[in-house]
Amino acid sequence: MSRGDSAGQAKQPSIKCPCSSWYTALQMDILGKLRQAMVDLDDEEIIRLLQAGLDVGVDPVSMITDALSPGLELVGELIQKKERSVSDLVLASEIMNEAVEMLCPAMEARAPSTGEVMVIGNVQGGLHEKYNGKRIVAAAFIGAGYRVVDLGADVPASEFARVAKEHKATVVAASALGSLKPQCQAIHNALIDAGIRDEVIYLIGGWGINQAWCDDVGADAFGENAVDGLNKVKALRNGDLPRWRDRVSR
Repeated sequence: MSRGDSAGQAKQPSIKCPCSSWYTALQMDILGKLRQAMVDLDDEEIIRLLQAGLDVGVDPVSMITDALSPGLELVGELIQKKERSVSDLVLASEIMNEAVEMLCPAMEARAPSTGEVMVIGNVQGGLHEKYNGKRIVAAAFIGAGYRVVDLGADVPASEFARVAKEHKATVVAASALGSLKPQCQAIHNALIDAGIRDEVIYLIGGWGINQAWCDDVGADAFGENAVDGLNKVKALRNGDLPRWRDRVSR
């Protein structure tokens, strides 16, 4: 029995997958069904579709960012409209974590290593390891060829800096809620104290974060979602976006 069945949820109306045009009809069908299965909390169907997607060459990162993640976001929207319960978001997050874990070997095998390291974690006070987008962000960077060191939840600023220095990381990413602003600034300060602030791109993400918030805490960029975060890191590396030090010096 799937979790969706055990939760007693009625099927939601069919939704289309906003994916890239180069996929075949079969691949697009799998992505669309994956997104719907996440909305329906149908973990058995998700496992079946993930394997089917891998078998026909669907990019594992795309299965996360173009299908499962939008489905998870829709569950959140339905909860805000009081059409679903908060317990559904808990189930959806657990399903997402299991899906990412299943796809990680395929992502690592598919992506040529860049030699780059990303350190990611929830800031100190961020206790909800399962129920945020950190693992989705980590998956996107794994798919781009990064080696990702996941520090987990409730991570002190000094630990971000220590691990980043130890692994010679080029990206440090912190997941936080808007109420945890001081902890994000503490990471910026810890990177300075460790002597590596100019050597890393500091990326933040989470509910309530915007550009002004990003500037205040000393981050180079904020990601609205996993793909946006990855694209901004690429733009920062290419010089298409200004780093924090360049923005504040203007």
